[in-house]
Amino acid sequence: MKYNTHKGLLEAALFMSSEPMSLDKLSKITGVNSLGYLKGALLELKDEYENRGVHITETAQGWSFQVDRQHLDKVADLTPHSDIPEGQKRTLALIAYKEPVAQSEIIKIQGNKTYAYIKELTAKGLVRAERDGRTKILTLTQEFERYFGGEKEKVREQLIAKLGKRAESVQESMVDAQFEKINMNRA
Repeated sequence: MKYNTHKGLLEAALFMSSEPMSLDKLSKITGVNSLGYLKGALLELKDEYENRGVHITETAQGWSFQVDRQHLDKVADLTPHSDIPEGQKRTLALIAYKEPVAQSEIIKIQGNKTYAYIKELTAKGLVRAERDGRTKILTLTQEFERYFGGEKEKVREQLIAKLGKRAESVQESMVDAQFEKINMNRA
């Protein structure tokens, strides 16, 4: 294959993927074994997209297309964030609502399946989990802001407005969990 054909295939793969792609994945797709060659082609593509509405970026997870930050707030609502499963969305909403929040609090509300959700959200770079004694403290990241198209305070306000009564019931569930914990310790 010619160099331009490889660049076109890389561009198509990045466009179609909902997740960042590693050089190894891109190597399998293109059939090119030289990671240096692929990285060079990706860097050229990155330069070509520099002054456009989308650009190519490299993160710890791999290479991907991203909407330019100056346009993100105007187009973010065009995608329903379909690459995040419902369980992860609920977990992310709880974290956004209570940030910073202990992982143990989120687990009490949603159960043990939440460990996997938090692990995935951390791998996607949306949540940071820092050890604090026997639990972890969960906070949102800049990637969260980029992904949702705004500062986390604005996203949190929108979330609270959308949740309305559900946000109050989440708060009540957390209070109930704390009382249950206190009662268990007394027994």
